Amino acid sequence: MINLKTTKLLFSDNTEHLLSEFQQEKGYIIYFFPKANTSACTLETVEYNKLYDQFKQAGYSVIGVSRDVPKKQQQFKLSNNIEFPLVCDVDSQLCNTFNVLKEKKMFNNTFMGIERSTFMLDNEFNILHEWRNVKAVEHISDVLKLI
Repeated sequence: MINLKTTKLLFSDNTEHLLSEFQQEKGYIIYFFPKANTSACTLETVEYNKLYDQFKQAGYSVIGVSRDVPKKQQQFKLSNNIEFPLVCDVDSQLCNTFNVLKEKKMFNNTFMGIERSTFMLDNEFNILHEWRNVKAVEHISDVLKLI
């Protein structure tokens, strides 16, 4: 488990930052998605981007997280005009901290992958609410309603 107050994370632009550098008045909406440039993950990220100003006005930063490398994540961010930061959790430390890695099966192969999840955190990084194993777009309105 990592300390979210003191651990620098790798972002899509290949720079490292503390999450607190993106702090808003009330806290953070951190969502985990399995893979950049896949259809469901693109739908989810684009939807968060459409509503980004509403989240900011409500006092929350939005931060997306996948295990993609910075080059792939940055291309995804630029091609979809994403305004908020994307974390590249290549070592899975952030995923492990939030316990979002789950066993998945595809084409008779079993692997560990990200379970699509969203977390609302306050500015001290306490989890206020969590949405686990969600559909790509449907849960985002629930997140907005709660803030």
